[in-house]
Amino acid sequence: MEAHKLDCCVVRDLLPAYLEELTEPETTAQVTAHLEGCQDCRRVEADMRAQVPVEPAPRRALRFLRRVRRTRLIAAVLTALAALWCMWWLYDTEYHYPNTEAGRLAAVEDYIPSPADSRLQKGVKAGTPLRVVAWAEREGQLFIAFAADNADNVHGILCLDRGWNGKYQPVNSSEDPFPYTAGVMASHVWVKDTDEWVFALVGDNCREIYGVEVTYWLALEGSDQALKYEKVYPVTEPNFLWILEEDEVLESLGVPPEELAGVYGPEVTALLDQDGADVTEQYRDDSVSQSWSGGKGTAERFLLYWFMGIVAVVGVVMVRYFLRQD
Repeated sequence: MEAHKLDCCVVRDLLPAYLEELTEPETTAQVTAHLEGCQDCRRVEADMRAQVPVEPAPRRALRFLRRVRRTRLIAAVLTALAALWCMWWLYDTEYHYPNTEAGRLAAVEDYIPSPADSRLQKGVKAGTPLRVVAWAEREGQLFIAFAADNADNVHGILCLDRGWNGKYQPVNSSEDPFPYTAGVMASHVWVKDTDEWVFALVGDNCREIYGVEVTYWLALEGSDQALKYEKVYPVTEPNFLWILEEDEVLESLGVPPEELAGVYGPEVTALLDQDGADVTEQYRDDSVSQSWSGGKGTAERFLLYWFMGIVAVVGVVMVRYFLRQD
C-alpha cells in the first residue's frame, strides 16, 4: 500500500466532490477505478456516506448549468460569425468591383474623376460623363480602357487587381488627351502588383480604320540615344483593348530583351484605311491639347490587413472568453 499512498491521498481529497457527483467524467472514472482496487479508500468512502448524507446536485441546478454552457457556446459561435463577417466586409470595401458591365463602369466612375475640391486644371473632373471603351483580363489583373466626354477627349486605362473574393480593386490608372474623333491610343502601362510594364493599344470607334502604325522608341544597352522602331497592327474590331507583353513586342521588333535599357513612347503615327493609306488627318481633332499626361495610384493595402488582423484577434479573444471553463 505504500506505493499507492499518494494516489490514496489524492482520491480522498476528491471524495467529497465525487460523492456529490461534481467531478468531471474523466476524474469520476479514475476515482471509481481506484476505489475498486483499494480497500482502505473504500472504507473511507463508506464512512463518508454514513456520516454525511449526500444528495446529487439538484436537477434544477444542473439544468441551469447546461443552459449557461449552451448560451456560452451560442455566443461563441455568433462572435466567430460576426468577426468573419466584419473581415469579409472590410475586404469587400477594397476588392469591391465585379468584372461585369456595371462593375467596370462603377470602377471607372469612382476612381478616375479628380475630387471636387481638386485644383488640377487637366484630367477628368468630378461629374464628367465617362464610358468604358473595352476591357481585358491578364493573370489576375483587369484592364479597363475608358473615355471621358470633356474638352480634351481624355482616354486612359484603369488597372485593377483581383482579390480572393473574385472582385477587383483599382491599383493605378493613366490618362491622356485623345486627339482623334476615332482612332487608336498607344500606352506603356505599369502593372503595380507585378512590378512590370506592358504595352497597350486602345481602339475607339475604328469602324473605317483597318490598321494602325505604332512607333516604339527604345534605348538599347551601349547606345546613347533612343532608336525608332515601327510596327503596323491590323485593326479587326471598332473598339478594343490589346495588352501586349513587353517581351512579346521586343521579339516582334527583333530586339533581345536583355539589350533593352529603356522605353520612350509608344506613339501612334498613322491610322490606315483598307488599302493601307494614311487617313490620320481625317480623324484628327485639332481642338484637343496634347501637352499633358496624368495618372494616379492606390496606396498599399497595409491598413486593410491591419484592420482585418485586429478584428481577427478580438474575435479569437471573445470566443475563448465564452468557451472558458470555470
